[in-house]
Amino acid sequence: MKYRIAALVPLALAGCTQPLALPDGGALVRAADPKLVAPVPPGPAVAYTAHTIAEPLDWRQLNDAQAPGGGT
Repeated sequence: MKYRIAALVPLALAGCTQPLALPDGGALVRAADPKLVAPVPPGPAVAYTAHTIAEPLDWRQLNDAQAPGGGT
């Protein structure tokens, strides 16, 4: 019971305090100015190549092809 009171008293006192003043919005307005935006570099979607869907191969053949030595 003492632990509950010890936890609830700071919460009750924090709920009764006056909220802090909000910061000035001048910096946010400057960040939203479209003249200040840098061009975005091309992303990974620019080099996208489509692949066709194929039936899965035998996993043993795939392992042999990727093994050191080229599947010999």
